[in-house]
Amino acid sequence: MTVLALLLLAILFAYACWSWWPHRTLFWVFQWLEKRRYHLYYEGSKLLPSGPCLIVVPEDSLLLALLIKRLSYLPLTYISDDKVYSFILRSLMRKCNFTIQSPLQTKATPQGIIIVSWRNYQRLQLDKTLPRLVAYLCGSTFDLTSPTSHMVQQWVQLSLHPAPEDLRDLQEIKLLEALSWEAYTKNLPSIAELWLRQAKTGKNRLSVADSTGASLSHHRLIVAVMSMREKLGLLLRRQASVGCLLPPSVGAIISTLSLYSLSKTLVNLNYTASESALESAVEQAGIQSIVTSRKFVDGLEKKGFPVNNLLGKLKVIYLEDVRATMKKPTLLKNLVLVKVLPFALLKRYVLSNLPSERTAAILFSSGSEGKPKGVELTHHNIVGNAKQAAQELELRTSDKMLGVLPIFHAFGLTATTLLPLIEGITLVCHPDPRDGVMIGQMVQKHQVTLLCGTSTFFRLYAKTRNLTPDMFDSLRYVIAGAERLLPEVRVLFEERFKKMIFEGYGTTELSPVVSANRPDTAHLIRHKIGTVGIAIAGCLIKVTDPETGETLPTGASGLIEVGGVNVMKGYLNDPEKTAAVISESHGIRWYKTGDKGRLDQQGFLTILDRYSRFAKLGGEMVSLSAVEGQISLILNMPEVELLAVALPDNRKGEQIILMYAGDLDEHDLQQKVLHSDMLNLMKPQHYFKVAEIPKLGTGKNDFAAGKKLAMSLMQEKKQ
Repeated sequence: MTVLALLLLAILFAYACWSWWPHRTLFWVFQWLEKRRYHLYYEGSKLLPSGPCLIVVPEDSLLLALLIKRLSYLPLTYISDDKVYSFILRSLMRKCNFTIQSPLQTKATPQGIIIVSWRNYQRLQLDKTLPRLVAYLCGSTFDLTSPTSHMVQQWVQLSLHPAPEDLRDLQEIKLLEALSWEAYTKNLPSIAELWLRQAKTGKNRLSVADSTGASLSHHRLIVAVMSMREKLGLLLRRQASVGCLLPPSVGAIISTLSLYSLSKTLVNLNYTASESALESAVEQAGIQSIVTSRKFVDGLEKKGFPVNNLLGKLKVIYLEDVRATMKKPTLLKNLVLVKVLPFALLKRYVLSNLPSERTAAILFSSGSEGKPKGVELTHHNIVGNAKQAAQELELRTSDKMLGVLPIFHAFGLTATTLLPLIEGITLVCHPDPRDGVMIGQMVQKHQVTLLCGTSTFFRLYAKTRNLTPDMFDSLRYVIAGAERLLPEVRVLFEERFKKMIFEGYGTTELSPVVSANRPDTAHLIRHKIGTVGIAIAGCLIKVTDPETGETLPTGASGLIEVGGVNVMKGYLNDPEKTAAVISESHGIRWYKTGDKGRLDQQGFLTILDRYSRFAKLGGEMVSLSAVEGQISLILNMPEVELLAVALPDNRKGEQIILMYAGDLDEHDLQQKVLHSDMLNLMKPQHYFKVAEIPKLGTGKNDFAAGKKLAMSLMQEKKQ
């Protein structure tokens, strides 16, 4: 009798939902079928008129159309090639007067609300006298065609804006999108809370693993963070900033999340930097304590990176010691709490209150052009940029990210560490990005799908004999950043592994992702070799005159400026330097990158060089990157690395010095360049063969060290 009564109540409830609340039921069913749990925000919903209107969207999105339908009882026509295969969903859509209509079948303007992409809007003869709005969907990252057996949490915002007079005005459209992302990220919680929500939902799925064999499920990771948090909380009282000296690993992930759960500012120290640079960073950031590992410190000492002198001046917390104090009863208690407590109570137990405007990380710039600067990134910056990057990657719930880039670098911290934690996908770590064989083994073992790296590392992988092509079979997306992707490296990698590298662009001050190439679609060209792609969602790029600040026309070369949610808080303790590179207009903060580049008609960005990487020869500006590029083409030897630097010259003001590493005779190199059709102005004055080109820990060329090496080589030559 009880079972029949429950069944009857369920039928009555289903009937009530169908009859009285079809609009809400439609969205519930959509979430249930897609295994998504959306946390919704609306911006500008009051702009939606009570009568018919035309809503133009950047690209087709059934989710966006469903969110608009929740706001209105008017008939809605979604002009798209999207298909709905669920009978229940189609029935509810008919009940709610929600129609999907193919662009080929659209001959007249439908009644009610019309949703159409910009591409179809330009092609169709719709009634342009209707009230027009533009709509943006911020935060929808997962591919809805990706099969999943678990619930995925997503924070999504629908933004509505009055349409500009000219919908072909790309700058106006992008500005509205950037403003939408500003509003969206202000609603998002801190890094730790976003991770905790995903981890609570993820349950026993694999969260993190590394090459030592350590691996943790989502719930086990919460237990580890809770347990370490208790220990670190006692050791780090009244310390706002805490240093961290760890490579990508499960231990580093636990430490990072534990510090964020305690509302600490994380300062990941560059263990490949000089001792004086490390001491400067510690002093600038006011660090009293450092979290590290004895095993890792011993390894650094053996590799020639002395850190013991620095550690001797600070309070050092070794992970091995903390782990030894964690007792099994405590771990069991925390596991029970994770399993039993609802999220609201678990959050109160695990996290401290933390506004997203607080500084989350202080990163020190690469130092490739001089003394490193401390860059302050807020939770707002990092979360916003991670969400932007995830949307560009079109994440799938089955994706797995390889984390090999050092977490003292913005690319390694945001893209390959915090992004997978925030989005709830698996993160696989290895501490050495140069260890091609182990990286191949980890990719193959865990079926990794996303690999981020630098041109230097990709060259190394392509040349590693024991890294076989089948090890990289599972990769669906290979992204290059942090330095220019050399054409010969792109070709070498693709020939070896049959995987295309998609180049992107960013800087530490921009959290760091700015633009990226992506695979083309049936309707859109999203990849152009030789460029660093199109600006990511919510990010603005303009090219200006470095002298006047005037925005230059499309195709002109000038200073690249970037605006959006990813613009840093500022340089640590240096308001003057911050004011020199950051400005604000139309509610958007802009950063002057110091890079020279140009934008084409489609919005693809080409980086020409750093303004500081030019040699001034007799009044003419010569790009050192262009010198390297042309000589690389002349040689056609991918295994030879080049670095051009400018040194003072009594006759012409400056002279170009070329250093190279590889199996090539110095005289042969000079003769090939001398008899090439390269402009005489660009030909180096001196050539030096070196054992290796100076590198930073990120794999980028160390320009400052390179210049010092060139000066010493010139001194020896004069003697």
